[in-house]
Amino acid sequence: MIKTSNRSRTKKVSVLILLSLYPLISSFAFHAHGYEADTFQFSGERTMNLIRKQVAFGPRSPENAESKENTLQFIHDSLKPYTDSITILPFKALGYRGYNLLANFSGRSQGPRPKLMLGAHWDTRALADRDPNYLKRDSPVLGANDGASGVAVLLELGRLLSNSRQAVDVDLIFFDLEDMGGINGLPFSIGAQTFVEKNPDYRPNAGIIVDMVCDKNLRIPKEINSFNAAPEVIDKVWESARRQRAEVFKNEFGAAIIDDHVPFLASGIPVVNLIHYPFPRYWHTSDDTIENCSIDSLEQVGRVLLDFVSTYQSDANGSAATSKLD
Repeated sequence: MIKTSNRSRTKKVSVLILLSLYPLISSFAFHAHGYEADTFQFSGERTMNLIRKQVAFGPRSPENAESKENTLQFIHDSLKPYTDSITILPFKALGYRGYNLLANFSGRSQGPRPKLMLGAHWDTRALADRDPNYLKRDSPVLGANDGASGVAVLLELGRLLSNSRQAVDVDLIFFDLEDMGGINGLPFSIGAQTFVEKNPDYRPNAGIIVDMVCDKNLRIPKEINSFNAAPEVIDKVWESARRQRAEVFKNEFGAAIIDDHVPFLASGIPVVNLIHYPFPRYWHTSDDTIENCSIDSLEQVGRVLLDFVSTYQSDANGSAATSKLD
């Protein structure tokens, strides 16, 4: 047994008191400089509210023009106070009119900077064709998870990027017409495919697509197409997940999934897909509602994305920035 002097005990007690007061001191420091304490923290609760607002507009499928217009305006208005530039990119493809949206956040370092792309689809499926009730299969999907969750995560991330001023340039891209696959012979990822085709000079150093990330039992394995074509990005994402102790990220392989990352991979751009797999039971059904969403799941994904952006170091020299968007 080692004896401890009174002086040592006093010192230990003082340290313990200081540690116990650290959250209060930290919070006071934020307020003293005119910042709210959550300015630098990803909020799962705030992200859940962003899902709720999208769902309130109704399904965001092509036949619901008013819902789509309101949602696009909501995304634009949510980002405008924070972004360095924001652009709506209308397009026509396969008989449909769609709207992609790109918001740019410039890094703080001088000279050429790496560019990261973070994307999500903002549309929802026109038919609940996997609904167990066949009477509901012609109805559109509300898309709390498959549509709103990825958008909400990126919107919350945009709020934080404007405050952190990371060392890299970050583009947030919201893709339209992702979820038309298999309807009237249409493919998936129409908006992302059109974006890649119309912008051949857009070549970020790396990218992440976020899709279906709010489930209460969320599990994100390593998607096969991502791992095969962009293993270095997968490794960096999972390093971030380990640092953030994000248990929803599983160190195992999932399936090869067709999503908005595939057009980028086909063009040689290393973009990976973070997606729940196996798909939840309510996927492409009328039960894709906010009741299935979890604040904790959203927060884990958001923390990992923030960590990925803040720690990203490119092997390339400088940024592979876009020259012009069409």
